[in-house]
Amino acid sequence: MRQARDLVVVAILGSLCLLALPALSEPYGNIASVLELGMGARPLAMGGAFVGLADDGNALSFNPAGLAGLQGLSALSSGEVRPGTGVFGQVAAVLPRLGLGLHYFDFGDVPQMDEFGNVTGYFSYRTYTLIAGAGIRGADLGLKNVPLLRDLGVGIKVKYLKVSTLDPGSGSGLAFDLAFLYGGPNTGLRIGFLTGLGLGFVLENVVGVPIRYGSGHVEDWSRAVTVGLSATLFNSWTFAADFAAGKGVRVGLEWCPLSAIAVRAGLRSEGVVMWSLGIGVRYGMFTLDYAFVTHPYMAGQHRLSLELGLWANKAR
Repeated sequence: MRQARDLVVVAILGSLCLLALPALSEPYGNIASVLELGMGARPLAMGGAFVGLADDGNALSFNPAGLAGLQGLSALSSGEVRPGTGVFGQVAAVLPRLGLGLHYFDFGDVPQMDEFGNVTGYFSYRTYTLIAGAGIRGADLGLKNVPLLRDLGVGIKVKYLKVSTLDPGSGSGLAFDLAFLYGGPNTGLRIGFLTGLGLGFVLENVVGVPIRYGSGHVEDWSRAVTVGLSATLFNSWTFAADFAAGKGVRVGLEWCPLSAIAVRAGLRSEGVVMWSLGIGVRYGMFTLDYAFVTHPYMAGQHRLSLELGLWANKAR
């Protein structure tokens, strides 16, 4: 009876979140959109659908409320090289309820040209974002007997972004995200063959200090809203879907035929349709994930990530 009631609660909350999307969304249009590249190969292989799942270190980037459900300490790093575009990656450390990470993008050397198209020199362009997140659940606050609040997680994330290039183009800014996750890993939200269920809701850039450049130009942090759903069947199949207001839909699938192997696929529709594939292999404390993403107009995208789990016991 309690499990059925929890499922009804998730359905109601999900409906309310979807109704709220059009009113709360604003499209991205500034340098902070570099954070849309996400974190880790696992979410990328699942089409970027991770807001309603958030069951590993990638929760720091996608939904910090998921940090409340993690167990143990883990370190995560990922990276990719995009020919002609730059180098992108992250490093992060997470433990129950807390996480800290660094997100970077290096465009490399950019040529300076005169009015005749002659190269007169080079300058670099890089962005660095320091990310700190925290999450807590109702059960952690002594609300284990309150059905709605017991499995409800609340998270907050702070982002400090710095642009490093020529003095007029260098600048920095600060913003906060607010996140929620009902259900998710290590909760009792399950019934029969449905062995996991999650509903996530992320409000990006709720409060922020504008990005101010050396030239005097100022950019506000654009607000964005994403609702995510996830369901795990028979402890082996995980389906995830994110609905990003004003952007599009992301869907993903993960199949774990063995406890140490995961096969993934995803689709992302945000102006263009991009398919993704990936695989994850775990050996002892190490987990290696790989993702490949197709693009209709650009070269394929490859990303690798490595996670070191210390005393971790999370569901994957």
